[in-house]
Amino acid sequence: MRLCLILGLVILTGCVAARDPQLLAVERSGDGGLSCEQIATEYKGNTEAAYNKIAKNRSDDRRELLLALFVWPGFIDIKNADGKEGNALLDRNIYLLGVAKAKSCTAVNAWPEQPKRYTQNEGLPNKA
Repeated sequence: MRLCLILGLVILTGCVAARDPQLLAVERSGDGGLSCEQIATEYKGNTEAAYNKIAKNRSDDRRELLLALFVWPGFIDIKNADGKEGNALLDRNIYLLGVAKAKSCTAVNAWPEQPKRYTQNEGLPNKA
């Protein structure tokens, strides 16, 4: 009886309390009124934030995989909030790039390269 109680507590406390992603809207009202400089500033900020979020999620995935393999499977965060938020920022940047090109902004070629999108299957063996 005591063992069942302890096992039940371990199961309940071993699950990750993952947060839900807060996704950024791709289009916003007022986007058409942005200047080329404002678009570039937002694009660059989104790029940096996306890079950080995606890198954090990839790092967390590796740590969670190790914990799941050696400690408890409940440590895996299946919501991947940071990765999904990073991808939403990249989607916004694709839209901003289109707005900038439509406005004939000249410096778009100098904008930073986007990080690789986050996918949930990164680091897992490929099935042939």
